[in-house]
Amino acid sequence: MKLLYYSILMLLRGRGNNVTKLISLTLGLFMSILLFACVAFQLSYNHSFRQSNQLYLAYKNHATAGMQEYVYGPFAEALRENFPDQVEDATVMRRMEDWNFYHGNVRLSGLTVFGDTHLFSTLGIPVLTGNTEELKTPDALFISRMLADKLREGAPLNTVIGKVLYLNHKTPYIVRGVFQNQPENTDFPFDAVVPMAELWNEQRAGWGFDISYTVIARFRHPEQDVHVVETRLPELMKKYMPDFGQDAGGEKAFVFRSLADYHTGNSTVRTMILATTLLAIVILLVSAFNYVLISVSSLSHRAKEMGVHKCSGASAGTVFGMFLTETALMVLLSIAGVGLLMYLFADFVEEIAAVRLASLFAIQTLWMPFLVVLLVFLLAGIMPACLFSSIPVTQVFSRYTEHNASWKRPLLFIQFLGVAFAFCFLLVVFRQYQSVVDRPLGYNPERVAICWAKLGGSYENRLSFFKELPMVEDYTCSSQLVCQGYCGETFRTSEGVEVTARMDWVSPNFFPMMQVDIVEGRNFTPKKRSSNFASENHELIVNRTFVRQAGWEGSAVGRVINHEGESLTVVGIMEDYPVYSAYKEQTPVLVGWKEKLGYAHYVRLKEPFEENLATLNRTALEAFPTEEVEFVSLEKTLDEEYVNVYRFRNAVFLTGISIFFIALMGLFGYINDEICRRSKEIAIRKVNGAKSSDIIGLLTREVAWIALPAVFLGSFAAFVLGHCWLEIFAEKITVDAGLHVGVAILILTVIAVCIVWRTWRIADENPVNSIKSE
Repeated sequence: MKLLYYSILMLLRGRGNNVTKLISLTLGLFMSILLFACVAFQLSYNHSFRQSNQLYLAYKNHATAGMQEYVYGPFAEALRENFPDQVEDATVMRRMEDWNFYHGNVRLSGLTVFGDTHLFSTLGIPVLTGNTEELKTPDALFISRMLADKLREGAPLNTVIGKVLYLNHKTPYIVRGVFQNQPENTDFPFDAVVPMAELWNEQRAGWGFDISYTVIARFRHPEQDVHVVETRLPELMKKYMPDFGQDAGGEKAFVFRSLADYHTGNSTVRTMILATTLLAIVILLVSAFNYVLISVSSLSHRAKEMGVHKCSGASAGTVFGMFLTETALMVLLSIAGVGLLMYLFADFVEEIAAVRLASLFAIQTLWMPFLVVLLVFLLAGIMPACLFSSIPVTQVFSRYTEHNASWKRPLLFIQFLGVAFAFCFLLVVFRQYQSVVDRPLGYNPERVAICWAKLGGSYENRLSFFKELPMVEDYTCSSQLVCQGYCGETFRTSEGVEVTARMDWVSPNFFPMMQVDIVEGRNFTPKKRSSNFASENHELIVNRTFVRQAGWEGSAVGRVINHEGESLTVVGIMEDYPVYSAYKEQTPVLVGWKEKLGYAHYVRLKEPFEENLATLNRTALEAFPTEEVEFVSLEKTLDEEYVNVYRFRNAVFLTGISIFFIALMGLFGYINDEICRRSKEIAIRKVNGAKSSDIIGLLTREVAWIALPAVFLGSFAAFVLGHCWLEIFAEKITVDAGLHVGVAILILTVIAVCIVWRTWRIADENPVNSIKSE
């Protein structure tokens, strides 16, 4: 208790410095806890399943395409039947998008999967009510606790069993069970489960075709069982597919990978974790060492106080304990400040982390914030405690000023390094984000609203309906939305070259409406119609990338492409336009004319866009009451592809600003202490003829020797990390060393201005005053 009492007295006595330390420590803890919590959350993905170390994801290994995480529909059942000693359970599912179910006026929207009766037992997800065997019935539906709560409206949970929900107001499903909500840290989330039996009844998900299903197996003893199953599978597969093997479609075998490592196995995730971890380490070190710097800077003022304590019988261990207790109190106050900031800016924090605070600081991830607090306490507490406890008792009778500058320079060095690192890396992230959101698309998304819906009727009727609306400028349709990727097919040119391309089917006015340039040839001629798979008139338009990969020299117009026994003629070459985000390379794109597949609708609206978009949705809902029609902005949809980069940019910016202010506090503390410590030297220099500029230059040069190498190393580290981070993009900027040098010069200029501002008064002061104070 005595230690606590004296520590509180010391904190109250040094209020000025302590407020500065508290602010810097709170800022540093806030950002480092947030960043490290995000890292811990990413590392915890897929660990919430029961005994997640036993769960393995099946991959099909292709000789040409490599390992794909999709396998045949009956594969899970084959594992259960043929490997009872190795496989405890196995399930198959097919992941879909958000589906909308309706019960009267209640709309339930959630991620939906096709699943079998073994889904919940394999993953270890608790079923709160219902029998999983019901999933054998094609019209059965299992929903999450979240959806059930919306449906039951306060009634007991089992009252939802038997209720009929209509998918998009049409297809009926009967609620047969409710399962526990899944946490946010999973790569396989779902809110509703419909039976795989529905697909099997449609003659889908069989052996040898429709390879688009996810299979997860629970092994009894993964260390040996995985190898046993992988070894025996190639021969076993011949039982179901007689021609299975290396000569059949390039198939080699199936492999299994741990579900717990699935998330971090993604190179993009690993890079983001690395970058976030480095930022968190930097701000943690800067804030902790800034605390040490300010504490050490007060050495000349507090040395006599420590001498008095020792004269009163305090040992070195007692003084050491006093300073550790003082640091512990400061850390506790900072934690309270962090909690207050988290509460006040909860929405902002959740936006940066892309997860609710309750999930970010769940029990399984709380170890990381505790570890951060412990590290800050040790880094910030031990060094000053060691230094102050070593002060001899004779300091009661003299000033303790010598040699303490050597402690401060490395601490200031780390802070300058952190500032340069954060801002130079921010430059890379900011430029890349602007590059991807402003990249040339090859089409004009301005004022375009998109929707995918089976509106029925002919293309001419839809065109007439939309163009007659007063808010609509133009309309077109295609089979797939340009922002969601196209389906892939392999095409063979007449020269025998195979090109794997993405394909879409459009109406003839797609190109003028979306403002896609046809650089050679012409648009489609809508005349003779056929049942051809690729185009209703045997005509195709390809992009420049397709031409390059096909190896065509000279004009590509008139070239012939063979597909499924049909000969298709290239009538036009269009500019490249991306069907994927900047994370992937530009792919060959091939477009045919097929109006009956026009379920993807594009409407270019007049200004004001937002107002007209709302009017369009109301009109479409009235005109098509039985369809799920909702138009959204194409520009906003494209921007959402980079929302993670946007959040990361904001996190880096906030980290950089925090480090800047923390380092500024440390710099001011360092300068103030140097002025105080060297006041007699400065006065004597002035008496001997030194000018104010000489005094300012003296202190500036000393700090410059610290700042120059620190800023250089920080800029270089950011340059290296920037290159590493940019590897997650296919389309990326060039890291400009000149811009990094410019940022470094700007940081050095700010440091110099701060030094001049803080030393101007003492440099102009009458030296007699300083000498008298001695």
